[in-house]
Amino acid sequence: MKTRANHSQKTVIFVAGGTSGHIHPALAIAGEIRERHPDIRIIFCGLKGNIEEEMVPAAGYEFIPISARGIPTKYSPWFFRWVKDNIQGTLTARRLIKEVKPLLVVGTGGYVSGPVIMAAGQCKIPFVLHEQNVYPGRANRFFAKRAAEVFVTNEDSKKNFSDQARITVTGNPVQPVFYTLNKEAGRHAIGIAQDRFLVVVTGGSLGAQRLNKAISNLRDNSGWQSLVDRHPELMIMLSTGKEQESSPEIYEGISNVQVTSYLYNMAQWMSASDLVISRSGAMTCAELIALAKPSILVPYPQAMDDHQTKNAQSLSAIGGSIMVKDENFSSDYFVEKVSYFINEPEELQAMSQALAATDKLPAAQLIYQKIAPYLSAKDNGGNEQSK
Repeated sequence: MKTRANHSQKTVIFVAGGTSGHIHPALAIAGEIRERHPDIRIIFCGLKGNIEEEMVPAAGYEFIPISARGIPTKYSPWFFRWVKDNIQGTLTARRLIKEVKPLLVVGTGGYVSGPVIMAAGQCKIPFVLHEQNVYPGRANRFFAKRAAEVFVTNEDSKKNFSDQARITVTGNPVQPVFYTLNKEAGRHAIGIAQDRFLVVVTGGSLGAQRLNKAISNLRDNSGWQSLVDRHPELMIMLSTGKEQESSPEIYEGISNVQVTSYLYNMAQWMSASDLVISRSGAMTCAELIALAKPSILVPYPQAMDDHQTKNAQSLSAIGGSIMVKDENFSSDYFVEKVSYFINEPEELQAMSQALAATDKLPAAQLIYQKIAPYLSAKDNGGNEQSK
């Protein structure tokens, strides 16, 4: 493990992994720190070969791989592998922490956070947690009582943590670019003409089979071809997700549809769109609010504690989104709704205005205000965990 830096340099360690929903909040918080404290070194820990190994260096931060494995839900031969990998990850994290003596460790979810947060506690380094969903992940639930702060999405999130945890409601931090882009700027960035009617369809970094299937079925949907004939300006961008089948032949020959496995410049595509159709992960919903972007949300029905339905309902309740059950989303439904919105642009404008009315101080700024005292410590290692 090579860290290549002056050991006296002030350092903050982030740990996040598994999905972009865990990684984007960490990047947003890191961005706030980097803007205000360019002298502070920021290191990210995550799993080797996971999406974080691509996203973190692309955002300009150091990345150090940590061994970890999600705990099996029941006894199996994988239990011993889980023990081995997480012990190894904790030892690696301890060596890193002892070397760089961070002012603070920030965990935003994913099972890779377990070994790093465990090591921070063992080394008496303060750590804070951020939970994106109403129902927290196992790692955040386990470590919450020992955290200096736990940042959550809304008031409903509080009841799922121990009364001993220090909870602050901040919302979900999104990267600053989501607050600076508009449709015109987004289209200029990705080279889309202003007169196109752009629908972005995404199931997140891992993808959504239901959404992908609906788009692939447009090939045999006569209503789709009729709609395209009437509106040749219509354009669909589908992000299939890295864990879903995305062979070109599945979507080949479908009029006005472009496909990619992952949109690394999702902020630009979302801002450029007229309508977003997606799962309702916590980060996606936060990004839609920041952009004031109308959407159709299809909650993942197997999400823990059905948190995606709660996320979608929150946007639907204020008039910024339409929620549809996974089982009801099909190529016919897609054609019906796109046909409606392309002919009723004032409806999209009303949805956008409803979302814009919810605007408040970005969550990353609220979180920064809470962690700022740790960043002003004079020397690394001199700011021990207070709980």
